[in-house]
Order: sequence, then structure tokens, then C-alpha cells
Amino acid sequence: MSDRVVVACGGRSMEREISMRSGQRAARSLQTLGYEVAQVDPDASFVKGLLADPPKFVFVAMHGRGGEDGTLQDLLEILEIPYTGSDIHASARCLDKHSFKEMLSAEGLATPIWHSFNRAAFAEFGATDTVSSLSEQIGYPMVIKPAREGSSLGLEVIHSEGEFPAAVVGSFSYDDRVLIEEYVDGRELAISILGSTHSPLVLPIVEITTTEPYYTFPAHYELGVAELQVAKLSEELEAQVRSVAQRAYVAAGCRDLARVDIRLDKSDVPQILEINTIPGLTETGPTPFAADAAGISFDGLIERVVSRVSR
Repeated sequence: MSDRVVVACGGRSMEREISMRSGQRAARSLQTLGYEVAQVDPDASFVKGLLADPPKFVFVAMHGRGGEDGTLQDLLEILEIPYTGSDIHASARCLDKHSFKEMLSAEGLATPIWHSFNRAAFAEFGATDTVSSLSEQIGYPMVIKPAREGSSLGLEVIHSEGEFPAAVVGSFSYDDRVLIEEYVDGRELAISILGSTHSPLVLPIVEITTTEPYYTFPAHYELGVAELQVAKLSEELEAQVRSVAQRAYVAAGCRDLARVDIRLDKSDVPQILEINTIPGLTETGPTPFAADAAGISFDGLIERVVSRVSR
């Protein structure tokens, strides 16, 4: 079989430019590893191109919808072309924060208190009038964010009922379902995990600090906005965080590579926020940082990600 592979990056999500950066880095690494690489920005001719010249596998580097929701994976399953990353079901489950948090609750894993409603509830049934009930159950500060978006896009932290309508409208510009969540004021941790659900490898825990009010889009991708370091935790707490992250990864059915985002609450209970099934591979990302801390080069990281599909 040919060693030609396709790196799918770009797409039409709000994270397009970051996806291009991740894809370019992955493509350079795959070339170093000896593959013939075609970097492709999926469009209406994507399937036709794959049919004309089937690759050994597709390295999926598309962040957000189109890549992390199972859309691309659906097509690749139909075409019987191997691809990196989580399958259709795990991808869709993790991108939809409401469904993901329901899964966490069913597994007995801690996650901030939440509710959600869709655009129809807001436009037709007066959902904004639930704000008093929400404030009683969740309290302030309160997080308002799109249910299916990444990189903190559309996220707002509000401190009063008066801020609620505008924050909801802002989130609806990104998705037709909004998540209302308890704000956890605590340490921000990113736990990257490699491999299958049967033998996941948990990389060093990365702590993210920033002067921003939360891990904003600029903090994700602009140099100097956030500081990354290996988290200094007690032996017991580190073991707990690693265990919780691994349990979430396995329960969601993730594979190859994913990043579990956690905040420690005031009692040092790890509260799971989300799983990124296609974490950023840019120079500012916690996942390449974690790999480096584990003694794994970037090329080594990519080699491990493709190990399942390159056999």
C-alpha cells in the first residue's frame, strides 16, 4: 500500500485558521516520518478526491464542527478509509457539551452544575425568564456558552441577571443550543491522553495560567497570553486528576489522542469541563507541551497518534 496520506485541515468552522496551523505542523511531521503528504482543505470535492486517489489514512486536524462532530468521520467510514482520532460517536458526544455532561453524570464523574436550552425555547417560549431559577440553582458568576463549539468561542462569564439576555444572544450566534453552567473559580488543568480505551497513556498534567478572566481564544493561540507549566499537585491529587481524566476518556470512547479540560474547585475536586477530541497542535497548545514534558518530541507525538492507522 502507498505511503501517501492526507492531512485534512481548515474546513468552515470558526476555528478554521487554527486548524490550518495544526494541519501544517502535522503535515511537516508526517513528511519527516517518511510519508508522502497531501494537505487538503475539505470542500465539495473532498470525497471525489479521495475516491480518485485513496490515501493510506487521513490525519484529521479539523477543529470544531465538521471535524470534531463526526461529520468528516461519517464520510471516511463510508469510504472505508482509516482516519486518526475518535470515531463518529465519541466525536459527536464530546463536542455536544450537554450530552457529554450527561454522560459524565451517569459515570459518577464531577462536572459543574448546568442546564441548556435551544433557540426555539429562547425565541418562542420565553426562556430568558428562567434566569431567576437558574441563578438560584447555579449562582453567580455563571458561564454562558454555545453547546457545540470549542476554544472558548462565544463563551461569556456573567455576574448578574441583567447580563443574561445579551450573553445568551451572543452564544446563539455560534450555535442553536446554549449551555448555562456553574463557574468554577479554580486552577485550570489540561490532561492529554494517547492511545486506545484499553491502554490509554496519560501525559503530564499541564496547568494553564492567564491574566484573562478564563482560558479565552487569544489565550489558547497567541504567544504570551497564557503560561503553561507542569502542574505541581500533591501525589494524591495528581493521581485523582489522572484517574478522573482517564475515566472520562474511556467512558466517551476516545482514541488516539484527546485532551480533557478540568478545573479544580475550592475543595480540590476535579470538575470536568469538556474533552477536545482533536486538540490543537500549535506551538501554544497544552498537548504538544505535555508531550514534550513526557520526553516525547512533536514528531514522536504524531507517530503515536498515527500508530493505529499506519499498521
